[in-house]
Amino acid sequence: MSEPDATLQIAGTHMPRGRTTHVRVPVLTDLDGSDIALHVHVIAGVRPGPTLAVVTVLHGGEWQAVDISLALLDRLDPAEMTGNLIVVPIANPLAFATGTRNIVDESDSPDLNRSFGGEQAWLADQLGRAIVDHALSHADAVLDFHSGLWGGTMGSVTCGRDYADPAVSQRSYELARAFGRPHVRRGDLATRFPGPKSMVGYAGQVLGIPGAISEIGGTGFAPEIEAQWLEDNVAGVRGVMQELGILDGDPPRAAEVLVFDAVRRVNPTIGGMLEPVFPPEGMMRDVAEQGDLLGRVWSPYTLDVVEELRAPVRGLVDMVPRPYPVRPGDWAYLMLDLDAPGTRTVVGDELP
Repeated sequence: MSEPDATLQIAGTHMPRGRTTHVRVPVLTDLDGSDIALHVHVIAGVRPGPTLAVVTVLHGGEWQAVDISLALLDRLDPAEMTGNLIVVPIANPLAFATGTRNIVDESDSPDLNRSFGGEQAWLADQLGRAIVDHALSHADAVLDFHSGLWGGTMGSVTCGRDYADPAVSQRSYELARAFGRPHVRRGDLATRFPGPKSMVGYAGQVLGIPGAISEIGGTGFAPEIEAQWLEDNVAGVRGVMQELGILDGDPPRAAEVLVFDAVRRVNPTIGGMLEPVFPPEGMMRDVAEQGDLLGRVWSPYTLDVVEELRAPVRGLVDMVPRPYPVRPGDWAYLMLDLDAPGTRTVVGDELP
C-alpha cells in the first residue's frame, strides 16, 4: 500500500508531482533476444494522496480496453489530483501481439489472469509478478478492465465479496458502486475459481487491496455505441477517483443498485453463423423472460438453423453478440438471474 506523503517510485524512477511519467520496465528476454516489457504510466497529482492502479488488456483479445488507458492519460490533469493514477495499458504484451486471450506457449498457465501468485518461470507467472511489483504494490485500489472479444460486448461491474478481510470486500463494493452503474455483480473472487490467481482476486485476498472489474464494452459494433462504452468507462474511473479522494466531488452513485451473484451462460453447442435476436441496446436494461429467443445459429453450408439460444431464466442480458461465426462453446450471451436468492436491490448507502 502506498504512503500518502511518499514520492512514488517505480523501477527506480521517481514520479515528480504534477507530471505524467512513462517508465518502461523490462520483464524478461524471449528466445529471439527481444525484451518483453511492461509500460507503466503514472499521473502524479500535485498533492500527495492515495494511488489507484488501472490495468487493461490482461487478455490479448480484449484489446479495445487500451482505449480507456489512452483516454485517461489524455484527459486527466495532475493539477486537479490529490494522489496518483498508475496506468498499465498493455498488461499482457505477448497475448496482445497474437490477438489471443492467452499467451501462446507450452506452459501450464497460459492465462495471465489465472497466474497471479505463480512462482514458476512461465511467461504468465513472470508477467504477473512484474505487475504486482511495479503497479499493485504501490496502489491503494485497483481497477481491471475486460471488454468483450470481437463480436461481443458486456455491460456490468464486478467486485469480490469473500476476501479474508471483510473490510476489503466492503471497500471493493464501494468502489464498484462509485463506477456509477445501477447494477453490481458481487462474486466469490477469492474462494472460487480462479480464486486469488486473478489479478483483482490476488490484490484483495493476498495484498489486502480493494478493487473492481469493469466488463463494459466490446468491439465490432457501431462506432457511436463503442464510443459511448468508452465514455462510460472513463466516467466510471473518475467516479472511483472521487470515491478515493484523488479527484474532488462526489462519485455518480446510482440511487438504487441491483446487486447480483448468479449469472448463466448461453453459448452455442454447434458451430455456425450466430444471428442475434436480442439487441445490444437492451443489454442490462430490458428483461428477457425464461424461454425468450436470444439468438439462433445457422449452418453456412446447409443454410439451415441448427440451434436456438433461449433465455434459461428470467433476467437481464449481461452479454450480447453481433453476427459472427462461432465454434461450439464460443461466447454469445450471459444472463443475470433476477429470481436468484442473491439478487437484491440496495438503496443509497446501504451495503449488500
